Amino acid sequence: MNYSHFETLTKTSGSCVIDPTWTQGRSAFGGLTAALVLAYIESQVDLAGRDLLTININFCGPAIAGETCEFRHKILSQGKSVMQVEGQLIQDGEVKTQIVTCFGMQRFSNIQLTPALKVFPEKSIQVPFMSGLMPEFVQHLDVKYTSKHMPFSGSKAAQVSGWVRLSESPDVFCDGALVTLIDAWPPAILPMLEQVAPSSSITWNIEFLHPRKQLGADDYIYYECEAVQAVAGYAHSEAKIYDQEGRLIALSRQLVGVYEKKK
Repeated sequence: MNYSHFETLTKTSGSCVIDPTWTQGRSAFGGLTAALVLAYIESQVDLAGRDLLTININFCGPAIAGETCEFRHKILSQGKSVMQVEGQLIQDGEVKTQIVTCFGMQRFSNIQLTPALKVFPEKSIQVPFMSGLMPEFVQHLDVKYTSKHMPFSGSKAAQVSGWVRLSESPDVFCDGALVTLIDAWPPAILPMLEQVAPSSSITWNIEFLHPRKQLGADDYIYYECEAVQAVAGYAHSEAKIYDQEGRLIALSRQLVGVYEKKK
């Protein structure tokens, strides 16, 4: 089942059951659950003329594949320019994923600050899906690494970068699909580990840059992330996301928990 299948179910019925092929460990892939809450908000709220500016995401508990996900939303504030809406994914009466979105209308400003175009590395490595060695959801992605070190390789650098798109193109490339792709990468701290250890995102913030060119369904996005601090089992990372032409389209920050065993 591809991404568009779950997005359509969420928008039309307000609920869905996530397929086991979209899991990471025991829980559903967080990028997908956050994207579906966003899709539900978009189906319930009149957002005409407003762009998605930010999402703040809390992963409150594992969303279990094969069980019904229900969605709720609440408008927190609505001004002339900015609207803030809360959304939740719920299973068995418990909140599993919660997001707060901020939508805004474009306004006049004399300030114009445009980021420089990104110059991409010339070489990349196509990474095929390997069942049992990668999270199940990776089978739905087309991934090419440009960073030199893979997770659990004992690298001295906490960096991850590369190209990604959905293996099966969505019907329309929307913000939810972009959210899914941004979360497709392993935490930037994992290349520093010498042994396999579980990790999970705890909080996640994305800022979307506007105006921006509409992404095509087959387009890759480029992801570049670095952990800026890690201690006591928690890591803070910052990422930049670009379109194929080198334009910066989003900024991402995550707090990640890493669960190493003592040697």
